[in-house]
This record gives sequence, C-alpha cells and structure tokens, in this order.
Amino acid sequence: MNRRIAAFAIATVAVLGLTACSGGASDDSANNSGDTAPAEETTTDQSVEEACGIVLPQLQEASSAAQDIDTSGATDPQTTVDQFNAVVDQFGAAADSVSNVEVKEATSAVHQDFVALGDVLSKVLIDQDLDAASDMGTITGDMTESATALQELCS
Repeated sequence: MNRRIAAFAIATVAVLGLTACSGGASDDSANNSGDTAPAEETTTDQSVEEACGIVLPQLQEASSAAQDIDTSGATDPQTTVDQFNAVVDQFGAAADSVSNVEVKEATSAVHQDFVALGDVLSKVLIDQDLDAASDMGTITGDMTESATALQELCS
C-alpha cells in the first residue's frame, strides 16, 4: 500500500511541476549573467517577464529532478523523502531568486504546496501513517491551483 501511495504522490509532483513550467516568458534576454545575483541585490523594478525568465528554468530543473525520484522511491522510503525535499528546496530557491512581488508570491505558493506534500510523504513513508494520505486530495488540489496561477502569470 505504501509503495502505491508514494508512486502516486511522486507522479503527481512530476505532472504538477511540469504543468507549472510548461508556459513562460519567451524573452531569453532575461537569462543573463546577473541571474546568479542574490535576491537582495535585485531591484523591485523587476518585470513579471524578467522574473518568469529566471524562475521558470529553475522550476523546470526541479521538475526534472522530481522525475528521477521514482527510481528508488519504492525500495528506500528515506531516500525518496530526501530526494523530494531536495526538489522542494529548489522550488524555494526559485522563489527567493526574484524580486518581482507577483512572481515571488506565485512561486512561493507552489513551494508551500510542495512543502505540504513533502510532510505527507514523510508521514506516510517514514512514519507509516497511512491516515496522513487522506490529505493528498486537498494538497494536490492546492498544487494544481498554485501551479496554474503561476503558469497563467508567466504566460
């Protein structure tokens, strides 16, 4: 039972992550050498397009990492949780990398939904608390909503 829940959760994460990243800014000029500057060095004048040009590639990279989680998830629950948390951290870093308020808030919402899913994964896989899986419906609904909002903002 645990393996099926984990597989479902990981598949959901991959799909939602890709959904959030499928749209985006087409302006490649936003991806310059200044992209690696800490968020506090950027200005609040950053446009939505510029911020999306920074955030979306990072989210795509995290989504790719999420797809790799499934390879060991069924046999090693702790590794699955650790790998998932690394992906969640990437989403948080993406939110922190921009100064545009709209994009930061939308990306932070996606990040918080992934944090909530990570908590459920840990409870189900590590603590063997199958009752925690009942929260998955609400969390995946929230994830769909936040990912769609980010996608629409960056389209």
